[in-house]
Amino acid sequence: MKVSTACCLLVLILSSHFPVCQGFVSPTNNKVAAIKSMPSNSINAYSTETIKLHRDPALTSLHVAPTDISDISLLLSSNEVALKSIATGLGYLIGAASILLYTPIAIRVLRTKSAEGLAISTWWLKVTSYTCTDVYNIKNNFPISAFSESLVITGEAAVILGLVAFYQRRVDVQTFLLAVIYVAVTSWALFAPTSVGPSDSAIAFAQELSIALNVASLLPQLKQNFVRKSSGSYSSVTASLASAGCTIRLFTTFELANGDPLLLVNYGVALALNLSLLLQIIYYATQKEGKTLSQLYLADVKSDS
Repeated sequence: MKVSTACCLLVLILSSHFPVCQGFVSPTNNKVAAIKSMPSNSINAYSTETIKLHRDPALTSLHVAPTDISDISLLLSSNEVALKSIATGLGYLIGAASILLYTPIAIRVLRTKSAEGLAISTWWLKVTSYTCTDVYNIKNNFPISAFSESLVITGEAAVILGLVAFYQRRVDVQTFLLAVIYVAVTSWALFAPTSVGPSDSAIAFAQELSIALNVASLLPQLKQNFVRKSSGSYSSVTASLASAGCTIRLFTTFELANGDPLLLVNYGVALALNLSLLLQIIYYATQKEGKTLSQLYLADVKSDS
């Protein structure tokens, strides 16, 4: 009898602190009611909850501590949205800042009226490489924020190419034919109907080619500086901005272009090459030409007087 009374008291205590147990106790008397079968939806409602034991001075009670999985999913989703927003903002920021990427070189060429220290092959390869990247991004429907700077520097590189060709007196039939071929192929890749345009595999191959062109584009400049033991006319500001931009692009590619492996390799290779060129320029300028870093970085807009 004592055992029965103790059981009744225990059930009453649990019913006051543990809502699930209230269905087991009759509200009209203090005796234990017949245990009713719990509906399946009631069980499912508590399937994602954990029960924690709390010590009370008077008694030990059970409390339900909900851990809603949907809240965790919402938190992760919010973090993902925040990262994408940051990446989008950085993408447009790089696009705006890239206007200054090749501006120092253009200013130096126009100021000195000479493109003697620049390799024209570097600029042909740069224009072609950037164009391949533009076409690849456009055809894959990536947001403009994922490759905005590529569009800008394609135009800038074309301007530098024109300046180099002009001041090196290379505006000839060969340059004209190369320009016509470039415009024709680019227009075909971008605007031709699907039935007669390049296939997806051809577009992907062009992006792979742009990686090789990225390597080839800076090799002539690296070689020329090495042979002359000179910092050359390639801007240290340009090399620095390009290195910073490639670093940021590795992050934005993960967030905005689904971590596209071809683009990651492209920006990774470009980062390595621009850093190599930057270090070479700094070395020859400071160790062989006796310039300070401030003189080196101001050389684009200030004469060496």
